[in-house]
Amino acid sequence: MKTIVKGGLVITFIHEGYHSIKMKYADLLIEDGRFLDIKEEITDASARVVDAHGLWVLPGLVDVASSAAGAVLLNGLLPDYSRARWQGSMIHGRALPVLEIASDLLSEEEKRAVMRYALLLMLDGGATTLADLTPPAFAGALRHEAESLGIRALIYPERTAQGTPAAEHSGLLRVPPRKGGEFAPGDALFSVETTSPEMYAQARRAQGPLLVRAAYCEYERQVSRMAFGASPLEKLDKEGLLTGRTIVAGGYQTDFFDRERLRTAGASVAMSAVTAMQDGVPFPIVTLLKQDVNTCLSTGYFGLSMLDEMRQAAFGGKLESSATQFQASDAFYAATIAGAQALGEQIGRIEPGYNADLLFVDPTALGPHNYPLIQLVYRGGSRDIVSRMVGGRMLPLERASLASSAAAAQRAAQRVWAEARKTIL
Repeated sequence: MKTIVKGGLVITFIHEGYHSIKMKYADLLIEDGRFLDIKEEITDASARVVDAHGLWVLPGLVDVASSAAGAVLLNGLLPDYSRARWQGSMIHGRALPVLEIASDLLSEEEKRAVMRYALLLMLDGGATTLADLTPPAFAGALRHEAESLGIRALIYPERTAQGTPAAEHSGLLRVPPRKGGEFAPGDALFSVETTSPEMYAQARRAQGPLLVRAAYCEYERQVSRMAFGASPLEKLDKEGLLTGRTIVAGGYQTDFFDRERLRTAGASVAMSAVTAMQDGVPFPIVTLLKQDVNTCLSTGYFGLSMLDEMRQAAFGGKLESSATQFQASDAFYAATIAGAQALGEQIGRIEPGYNADLLFVDPTALGPHNYPLIQLVYRGGSRDIVSRMVGGRMLPLERASLASSAAAAQRAAQRVWAEARKTIL
């Protein structure tokens, strides 16, 4: 069936390049989940009509390397503690052990409740596509809820060879390390120091995007150099896993040579501006872009709103460079086209042949709006997104369903926290 989105102010990119924004009032013709045509006036008596008069129509945002389970279950646990130290930090002392407990303790129904709430928050925050770094025990629940809601979800279970790094308090091992299982096509690598030679070999044979957490902090670089005589990205390069299909989740701590490795390989970096702010570390998106590294946005552990990520990326980019070097259009590009390029998906753009993923924004609450995209990035919130479309299908998001989902997730999280308090919290 055909669909016509009628009369909206369409905001997208004309071609490659950060400042090639196109804005015009137009109709969009959609068939089989993809854009078929874009014109000022489209008529087709057989098509259903979505009235977008008075609305801004934008491509859905792309969240690359989200951590949906962690963002829900670790809510409030991490923000006031830096992850700048790698081993022994909050991420290894509390965050990962809590996720281990949740993986073992929660029923499949409870895991679905957690993932449903995460996905609803992601939709609420503007994401229509996510590539999620998922604890393996939550992968089935995430897939089930994504299919139920209609959001475009690419699921990458994180695998390790030695179990997640041990959590020690006063010399006591609180959570025993657990084997991560065999690497399979579509899996992600947790980190270079938890990957075995066999897993590297399996990852080299796999097809499609390869996500790996790396270059998060200086301490991680030190650990990698002590263990392998190389930085995490240099280690990946030596293993033949820094290629055009590699997406590095992190990338906050790179030197010139690491960035050259990324650029030469054609690899991408997915980073969270909110994570950088929470950790009190620079958000080096401009440095990466200056060295021609495709850099996209991720929500990470500290939230599930891509609108928040765009805003913080716009501010963080200015802190690193200047107000003129990184602008609202740059943040929008990183949240759409850069993510699509990293994943190799036809998303993030309103052009014929691309997947029809859309956000419909009511600008009324934004006040006078001479500069729509700028005002959306710096002032827009989930309240301004009145509807969403994924693959040509409208996705309703009602506050009542979000509230009931939050209650179910709260009950599951409380069980995890109660167990964690016995040992690690």
